[in-house]
Amino acid sequence: MLIQALIGFIGAITFAYIYRVPASQSIYAGLVGAVGYSVFLLTPQSWGDIGTVFMGATAAAICSEILARRRRQPVLLFLIPGVIPLVPGGQAYLTMLSFLQKEYAEAFASLVSTLLAAGAVAAGIILASSIFRIYSSAKHGRR
Repeated sequence: MLIQALIGFIGAITFAYIYRVPASQSIYAGLVGAVGYSVFLLTPQSWGDIGTVFMGATAAAICSEILARRRRQPVLLFLIPGVIPLVPGGQAYLTMLSFLQKEYAEAFASLVSTLLAAGAVAAGIILASSIFRIYSSAKHGRR
């Protein structure tokens, strides 16, 4: 488990470098990736693949929102590298390979699974962002 979290950290930090995240913030982006991937791994498998991806993306988005406010940086600086370990890239590759090999039944099943996983990442991000926007507007409304 610890090794897999470290791999999530390295994956996120690598993409932070590719996206030119400032060096002082790239460690935090890596931590977001490690947290999101750890939550993905710790979520019970009874939730299914989509549920585990959703929980990991939600955790990464919440960490990104918190770090953005604490570090006074844009949320996307932490969020994009942080969700990279959860993106179903390998699954998308296998989908395209199935299409190229003319295994259409397997390809369409894999396509649906890939799209649902990608949608779960998006839904987790939207949920966390919405919660923080509601909290922020309520906080500023009280003044």
